[in-house]
Amino acid sequence: MAKCMIAKLSPWPALALCCVGVSLPAPARAEAGAAQKAAAESLFDDGLKAMKSGHFAEACPKLEESERIDPAIGTLLYLGECYEKTGRTASAWATFREAASAAQAQGGTERTRVAAARADRLQPNLSKLTLKVAPETAQLATLRVTRDNVPVAKTLFGLAIPVDPGKYHIVASADGYQSHEADIEVAANGDSKSLEIPALTASTTPVAAVPAAAGVSAQPAEAPPRNPEPSPAPASGNALRTAAYVTGALGIVGLGVGSYFGVRAISKNSDAKDHCPGGNVCDDPQGEALTDDAQSAAVASNIAFGVGAALAVTGVVLYLTSEPKEKAANSARLKLHPLLSYNSAGIGLGGTFQ
Repeated sequence: MAKCMIAKLSPWPALALCCVGVSLPAPARAEAGAAQKAAAESLFDDGLKAMKSGHFAEACPKLEESERIDPAIGTLLYLGECYEKTGRTASAWATFREAASAAQAQGGTERTRVAAARADRLQPNLSKLTLKVAPETAQLATLRVTRDNVPVAKTLFGLAIPVDPGKYHIVASADGYQSHEADIEVAANGDSKSLEIPALTASTTPVAAVPAAAGVSAQPAEAPPRNPEPSPAPASGNALRTAAYVTGALGIVGLGVGSYFGVRAISKNSDAKDHCPGGNVCDDPQGEALTDDAQSAAVASNIAFGVGAALAVTGVVLYLTSEPKEKAANSARLKLHPLLSYNSAGIGLGGTFQ
């Protein structure tokens, strides 16, 4: 049984509703990360709900996408279980091994043991497929071998590779040669199949030449003269004010996203405690996954609040410094200067005469 630690969430998500303190590496990228985490959380919840309802074919793609967007050991464990329930034994075996490696790298001894044990249980019954390529074909520099449109590396030729039970379409092609295609079916429960890829036949199709018309020299057509591109109009105060509105709106959205993740972090942590009522350590894998979700949501909340606050302040500064019309030469103009450092970002104001 997996053991999990109940997260002790920082009070920052709640306090940030009334405090604006920001120190983050890159606001634009952090905001994108928060949005991605929101999508991953939603996909994980939907996938877990589908698994509990026995709809594994529906659950697996959602867990796959959640793992792709925001990798997590808990997601890998559920995804491996989903693969196993749908008969995709090789995919389940590889996913459990990946989860074991990730858990070991993070120092999770119990999770490493659980994931490795599940992979070891599947390994004896893995079905395998061997692609045997003729030597004269294997040495072709432009050789391309695919299995269901997925490239197969030359280093895998001749090796018994674990595959999910099912039918596969194999294509071998190379420049100047006719392609060789074949279908093969691999059964479940340790089935082992081999497919021979013979020497490819050289293509006899000549390359057609395009004849030139009689009396007409093959000279490139003279390109018509290009009209000069109009010079861009100088930015006006209206444009700056529009930028202020957009930036301020994005700041409000960031604060809203931060509030959402703050509430979600508290909710997830409460759910984890329901699965682990005995204290900080329990034997419920779902409680462990919920704990990971709570911690991820708390981090996303912190980032979103910082980004939203920075954008809101920037919007106010842009609004205050916007001008309805361009001023004449030598008028004083305020300029915004980004202030960037290794662990913080900000905006500065400077005045110049032009």
